[in-house]
Amino acid sequence: MVVNLELLAELVTFQRYGTLSATAEHLMMTQPTVTRGMKRLEQSLGVTLFDRQVSNRIKLNATGLLAAKEAKKLLKAQSDFTDKILNYDRLRNEIAVASVAPGPTGFLEQIKNQINAKLAITHQTINPDKVLDELRNLKEKLIFTNQEIVADDIESMYLGIEYLGVGIDKFNPLSQRKRISFRDLEGLSFLVVQDIGPWRQVVEDSIPNATFLYQENLSAMSKISQYSSFPFFFSNLSQRMPATVNRFNNSNRNAVQITDPRNQMELYGTYLKSERQNVQPILKEIVKRWPK
Repeated sequence: MVVNLELLAELVTFQRYGTLSATAEHLMMTQPTVTRGMKRLEQSLGVTLFDRQVSNRIKLNATGLLAAKEAKKLLKAQSDFTDKILNYDRLRNEIAVASVAPGPTGFLEQIKNQINAKLAITHQTINPDKVLDELRNLKEKLIFTNQEIVADDIESMYLGIEYLGVGIDKFNPLSQRKRISFRDLEGLSFLVVQDIGPWRQVVEDSIPNATFLYQENLSAMSKISQYSSFPFFFSNLSQRMPATVNRFNNSNRNAVQITDPRNQMELYGTYLKSERQNVQPILKEIVKRWPK
């Protein structure tokens, strides 16, 4: 028996939206086309999937509900299969790298010319909950994580600690101090890069009564930094990045260290064990150059 995947997709869509008209609208098809497709699916399977007792309205029966549930699994498996093959082909000659926080990939970008590998670095952070799927589906070969991950097919290598500093306007008394705590920053308004991964929760939870002005566009953020007095964060990994250097050069701010128990994030390189031979040499080079 060969089942048409497009018909299974129509079934799953019907189960989600509940009517033929809504299904047709979502799939950009005509309602008669969807109706004929559902009848063909029943004929292919040799079962009845719909209760047609109510005039002008059908609904899935118990068999139809089970079929829709299993079809959803099958369609996901087919999608995962396609992604895995395409990703494998893409990754044969390069190491795709991603991170749950922006610091490690920004740092890797600075030193990549010193590493003997073809790297494809993604600077948009990924959700920590997606790390295992990203690796197993071969979307990335290496992901920087803020926790060690140990599984039958995945392992992590410790890299070092990332910690934050803050650029403070020179006219603010705090800027004259060598070290401050998160609590010392109470009530201030900060200019922050939108995509800072787990650090977002850290600063929001640690600085009382603060306001965070998140910016997605880095060019706009640099301009705002230049013409405003809002403090901004940087880290030991990003402090030498051109964008960070330019922000200090173009503004009247001093770099101040934050000494606080919450101001440290352990970072790891996480990868499939099958990729250990390819990935570990890169991680060892990163550890050698990790900013203290």
